[in-house]
Amino acid sequence: MVSNNKRHTMKAIKNKDMIHPSSRKAQQVMRVVLRKDRLEHRQKIKANQSHSQSDRILWFRHIVPEEAVTLTREQHHELIEEYLARFNEEYESLVALHRPGKVRPKAAREDLLLAMMNKERQEYATGFEIPDFTSPKNVKILRAWDGDLNSLNRIKLIRLHDPKHFAAIGASAAALAAKANESTAMQE
Repeated sequence: MVSNNKRHTMKAIKNKDMIHPSSRKAQQVMRVVLRKDRLEHRQKIKANQSHSQSDRILWFRHIVPEEAVTLTREQHHELIEEYLARFNEEYESLVALHRPGKVRPKAAREDLLLAMMNKERQEYATGFEIPDFTSPKNVKILRAWDGDLNSLNRIKLIRLHDPKHFAAIGASAAALAAKANESTAMQE
């Protein structure tokens, strides 16, 4: 049985200056250092996610007309399509710099934009989170939001899926079912 006498901070470990590299105290110090690194890494990831989510919410907040009290699902999908197309012009201008017949490497920004656009498209296919504009109360909260990350959880979000993606999946499933029925009819 392993005892639960781990020390979780460097302060709690005494005489850490003079320890043998293979001692139990060295292992304690190593555990503390690794835990501290792991916690800092998680904190950075969470901060990056919060910033990207707040940027997305701010974009939707500014693009929705001030006189709009609520929006329909179709209008939500239109806003998402507009959001996904926000980098199209910049990407096309970078692609236009390529000259036919000349070998020119891609710009780093071009690769970054393409990866970001593909990631967002994939996210839309699986579920895209945006502020809920169907509730007048939520729209009011969103308009009053000052961009503070701590008050981000007050804004209700909804997850929408790309209707075109589901239509394509349904069509492929119907084609597979038809093929399966055809093969069973041929066997009989």
